[in-house]
Amino acid sequence: MRTILYATLAVTLMSVSLSSAQPAPPFSFQVYTDVVYYDGPDAHPTKHRLDLFVPDGLQDAPVLIFVHGGGWTSGDKNLYAFIGQAFAAQGFATAVINYRLSPQVQHPAHIEDVARAFSWVYKNIARYGGNPEKIFVTGHSAGGHLTALLALDEKYLQAHGLTLAAIKGAIPISGVYDVTPVLALYRTVFGADPDQRWDASPLAHVGPNKPPFLILYAQFDFPGLGLQAQQLFAELRTHNNEATLTEIPNRDHVTIVATIGASNDPTTEEI
Repeated sequence: MRTILYATLAVTLMSVSLSSAQPAPPFSFQVYTDVVYYDGPDAHPTKHRLDLFVPDGLQDAPVLIFVHGGGWTSGDKNLYAFIGQAFAAQGFATAVINYRLSPQVQHPAHIEDVARAFSWVYKNIARYGGNPEKIFVTGHSAGGHLTALLALDEKYLQAHGLTLAAIKGAIPISGVYDVTPVLALYRTVFGADPDQRWDASPLAHVGPNKPPFLILYAQFDFPGLGLQAQQLFAELRTHNNEATLTEIPNRDHVTIVATIGASNDPTTEEI
């Protein structure tokens, strides 16, 4: 099923790039591919890397980090260059990241890699014209889960000497925020221990003083994802956090991200 889904995504991305040519963007930009964000003894040769899309002529650009989806088991940054291009053209220094995947690793390896990538961006983006005090994080599907978890469970940033204050906004797209149901995929990715799966759930870590959230989901999203988005929004507001919830019309789980950067795309406009 996931293979079919991401084959569909690849075809959709190709059709969007061919059918929705844009006028000249307001910013030209430079691209830096396969930047190593972690080089420790257990570093992966391809997964501990990111691509940077940096607008020309800016020294204080806001920063966007994008985390891809794929059920924590598949996906790659190379599928999402169009997102880096779209937001760099609008003046965002954009990092599109890779992270290790299951079944080769299990939670918390995925979120630890996302935190490593965030730390690298925070400590290095000024050299590329980005402002480390204006970093926003977004991600789709499994990447939406990882985006929300990074912005709610501070321990992953604390491992790098950072706090949640380093995140100026979180934008999870069609994410999963409760991974406790007894599903084969969740057991593969998060383990059999229900307490561990709850700790891996963003909903377990909602409290006061969290970063602002923009929570997006598709009108025709996978069953249950709209409800989980509503639950996350409600919990954030219960604790007096700044949060916005938006259903993206006429989109499904794939097209909510595949059409980013297209003319009049509602996901792009929300972000």
